Amino acid sequence: MKTKIAFDFDGVIANTTKKKQEWLKINNINLRNTDKTSFYKELQKNMPKEKVDQIYKEMSHHIFTEENLLETEAIEGAIKSIKKLSNIYDIYIITARTEPLILHVKKWLEKNHLQEDITKIISSSWEEKQNICIENNINFLCDDDIKHLEKHKIENRVLFSSVDNIKDSNIREVNSWNEIENILKIV
Repeated sequence: MKTKIAFDFDGVIANTTKKKQEWLKINNINLRNTDKTSFYKELQKNMPKEKVDQIYKEMSHHIFTEENLLETEAIEGAIKSIKKLSNIYDIYIITARTEPLILHVKKWLEKNHLQEDITKIISSSWEEKQNICIENNINFLCDDDIKHLEKHKIENRVLFSSVDNIKDSNIREVNSWNEIENILKIV
Protein backbone atom coordinates (compact mmCIF):
# COMPACT_ATOMS: atom_id res chain seq x y z
CA MET A 1 0.00 0.00 0.00
CA LYS A 2 1.36 3.42 -0.99
CA THR A 3 1.64 6.38 1.37
CA LYS A 4 -1.06 8.98 0.74
CA ILE A 5 -0.24 12.65 0.03
CA ALA A 6 -2.56 15.56 -0.74
CA PHE A 7 -2.42 18.76 -2.74
CA ASP A 8 -4.74 21.68 -3.22
CA PHE A 9 -5.71 22.13 -6.88
CA ASP A 10 -6.02 25.88 -7.53
CA GLY A 11 -2.69 27.64 -7.21
CA VAL A 12 -0.73 24.44 -6.55
CA ILE A 13 -1.48 22.23 -9.57
CA ALA A 14 -3.41 24.55 -11.92
CA ASN A 15 -2.18 28.12 -12.29
CA THR A 16 -5.49 29.76 -11.49
CA THR A 17 -3.43 32.38 -9.63
CA LYS A 18 -2.40 33.81 -12.99
CA LYS A 19 -6.05 33.87 -14.13
CA LYS A 20 -7.07 35.61 -10.89
CA GLN A 21 -4.33 38.22 -11.30
CA GLU A 22 -5.45 38.89 -14.89
CA TRP A 23 -9.07 39.33 -13.74
CA LEU A 24 -8.03 41.61 -10.88
CA LYS A 25 -5.90 43.74 -13.21
CA ILE A 26 -8.79 44.16 -15.65
CA ASN A 27 -10.92 45.25 -12.68
CA ASN A 28 -8.25 47.68 -11.40
CA ILE A 29 -7.44 45.71 -8.24
CA ASN A 30 -3.79 45.16 -7.40
CA LEU A 31 -2.96 42.13 -5.22
CA ARG A 32 0.31 40.24 -5.04
CA ASN A 33 -1.11 37.09 -3.50
CA THR A 34 -4.52 35.82 -4.62
CA ASP A 35 -5.27 33.01 -2.17
CA LYS A 36 -8.61 33.62 -0.44
CA THR A 37 -7.07 34.53 2.93
CA SER A 38 -4.76 37.17 1.44
CA PHE A 39 -7.51 38.40 -0.87
CA TYR A 40 -9.80 39.18 2.05
CA LYS A 41 -7.06 40.47 4.35
CA GLU A 42 -5.73 42.95 1.79
CA LEU A 43 -9.01 44.21 0.37
CA GLN A 44 -10.71 44.58 3.75
CA LYS A 45 -8.08 47.19 4.64
CA ASN A 46 -9.80 49.58 2.23
CA MET A 47 -13.38 48.35 1.81
CA PRO A 48 -16.17 46.66 3.77
CA LYS A 49 -16.39 42.86 3.89
CA GLU A 50 -19.64 42.89 1.89
CA LYS A 51 -17.87 44.60 -1.02
CA VAL A 52 -14.95 42.15 -0.79
CA ASP A 53 -17.46 39.26 -0.79
CA GLN A 54 -19.04 40.68 -3.94
CA ILE A 55 -15.67 41.07 -5.70
CA TYR A 56 -14.55 37.56 -4.74
CA LYS A 57 -17.85 36.12 -5.95
CA GLU A 58 -17.59 37.94 -9.30
CA MET A 59 -14.01 36.79 -9.75
CA SER A 60 -14.92 33.21 -8.83
CA HIS A 61 -17.79 33.11 -11.34
CA HIS A 62 -15.29 34.09 -14.02
CA ILE A 63 -12.26 32.03 -12.95
CA PHE A 64 -13.94 28.77 -11.99
CA THR A 65 -15.92 28.19 -15.18
CA GLU A 66 -15.15 25.03 -17.11
CA GLU A 67 -14.06 27.01 -20.17
CA ASN A 68 -11.63 29.17 -18.18
CA LEU A 69 -10.21 26.22 -16.27
CA LEU A 70 -9.60 24.21 -19.44
CA GLU A 71 -7.56 27.18 -20.75
CA THR A 72 -5.56 27.35 -17.51
CA GLU A 73 -1.99 26.14 -17.61
CA ALA A 74 -0.46 23.87 -15.00
CA ILE A 75 1.94 25.32 -12.46
CA GLU A 76 5.43 24.86 -13.86
CA GLY A 77 6.68 21.35 -13.11
CA ALA A 78 3.37 20.11 -11.67
CA ILE A 79 2.49 17.59 -14.39
CA LYS A 80 5.95 16.04 -14.53
CA SER A 81 6.21 15.86 -10.72
CA ILE A 82 2.75 14.39 -10.26
CA LYS A 83 3.48 11.68 -12.82
CA LYS A 84 6.75 10.85 -11.04
CA LEU A 85 5.26 10.99 -7.52
CA SER A 86 2.26 8.83 -8.47
CA ASN A 87 4.67 5.90 -8.87
CA ILE A 88 5.52 6.19 -5.17
CA TYR A 89 2.45 7.78 -3.54
CA ASP A 90 -1.33 7.76 -3.75
CA ILE A 91 -2.07 11.36 -4.70
CA TYR A 92 -5.20 13.06 -3.42
CA ILE A 93 -6.52 16.47 -4.41
CA ILE A 94 -8.32 18.26 -1.59
CA THR A 95 -10.00 21.35 -2.98
CA ALA A 96 -12.46 23.93 -1.70
CA ARG A 97 -14.32 23.53 -4.99
CA THR A 98 -17.83 22.15 -4.65
CA GLU A 99 -18.80 18.84 -6.24
CA PRO A 100 -20.12 20.45 -9.47
CA LEU A 101 -16.83 22.38 -9.86
CA ILE A 102 -14.84 19.19 -9.26
CA LEU A 103 -16.25 17.96 -12.59
CA HIS A 104 -14.25 20.76 -14.25
CA VAL A 105 -11.13 19.64 -12.33
CA LYS A 106 -11.61 16.10 -13.65
CA LYS A 107 -11.84 17.42 -17.22
CA TRP A 108 -8.69 19.52 -16.66
CA LEU A 109 -6.84 16.46 -15.32
CA GLU A 110 -7.99 14.44 -18.33
CA LYS A 111 -6.90 17.17 -20.75
CA ASN A 112 -3.47 17.20 -19.09
CA HIS A 113 -3.23 13.38 -18.98
CA LEU A 114 -3.20 13.25 -15.18
CA GLN A 115 -6.48 11.46 -14.46
CA GLU A 116 -4.69 8.12 -13.95
CA ASP A 117 -2.19 9.69 -11.54
CA ILE A 118 -4.75 11.04 -9.07
CA THR A 119 -6.23 8.57 -6.59
CA LYS A 120 -9.12 10.71 -5.41
CA ILE A 121 -10.49 14.27 -5.44
CA ILE A 122 -12.22 15.44 -2.26
CA SER A 123 -14.19 18.64 -1.73
CA SER A 124 -13.37 20.57 1.42
CA SER A 125 -16.26 22.95 0.93
CA TRP A 126 -17.87 21.64 4.14
CA GLU A 127 -14.91 20.40 6.16
CA GLU A 128 -11.38 21.50 7.07
CA LYS A 129 -8.69 20.11 4.79
CA GLN A 130 -6.59 18.73 7.64
CA ASN A 131 -9.63 16.90 9.05
CA ILE A 132 -10.08 15.29 5.64
CA CYS A 133 -6.43 14.29 5.75
CA ILE A 134 -6.88 12.65 9.16
CA GLU A 135 -10.02 10.79 7.99
CA ASN A 136 -8.13 9.47 4.94
CA ASN A 137 -4.83 8.67 6.70
CA ILE A 138 -2.94 11.41 4.84
CA ASN A 139 0.00 13.02 6.64
CA PHE A 140 1.18 15.44 3.90
CA LEU A 141 -0.78 18.46 2.68
CA CYS A 142 0.45 21.14 0.27
CA ASP A 143 -1.72 24.24 -0.15
CA ASP A 144 -1.24 27.82 -1.33
CA ASP A 145 -3.50 29.24 1.42
CA ILE A 146 -1.98 29.35 4.91
CA LYS A 147 -5.37 29.08 6.61
CA HIS A 148 -5.53 25.38 5.66
CA LEU A 149 -2.15 24.70 7.24
CA GLU A 150 -2.11 26.75 10.44
CA LYS A 151 -3.64 24.19 12.77
CA HIS A 152 -1.19 21.46 13.68
CA LYS A 153 -3.39 18.43 13.01
CA ILE A 154 -1.11 16.64 10.57
CA GLU A 155 2.68 16.60 10.62
CA ASN A 156 3.73 17.52 7.08
CA ARG A 157 2.25 20.84 6.00
CA VAL A 158 3.69 22.71 3.03
CA LEU A 159 2.82 26.22 1.87
CA PHE A 160 3.22 26.65 -1.90
CA SER A 161 4.36 29.98 -3.44
CA SER A 162 4.03 32.10 -0.36
CA VAL A 163 4.64 35.82 -0.77
CA ASP A 164 4.92 36.37 2.97
CA ASN A 165 7.22 34.55 5.33
CA ILE A 166 5.31 32.34 7.71
CA LYS A 167 5.79 32.39 11.44
CA ASP A 168 5.17 28.68 12.07
CA SER A 169 8.42 26.74 11.79
CA ASN A 170 6.38 23.52 11.48
CA ILE A 171 5.10 24.60 8.06
CA ARG A 172 7.57 24.38 5.20
CA GLU A 173 7.51 26.91 2.36
CA VAL A 174 8.18 25.98 -1.25
CA ASN A 175 8.11 27.89 -4.51
CA SER A 176 8.41 25.01 -6.96
CA TRP A 177 7.48 21.41 -7.58
CA ASN A 178 11.18 20.49 -7.43
CA GLU A 179 11.15 21.63 -3.80
CA ILE A 180 8.05 19.50 -3.16
CA GLU A 181 9.81 16.48 -4.63
CA ASN A 182 12.84 17.13 -2.40
CA ILE A 183 10.64 17.31 0.70
CA LEU A 184 8.84 14.10 -0.22
CA LYS A 185 12.13 12.24 -0.53
CA ILE A 186 12.63 12.75 3.20
CA VAL A 187 9.03 12.47 4.42
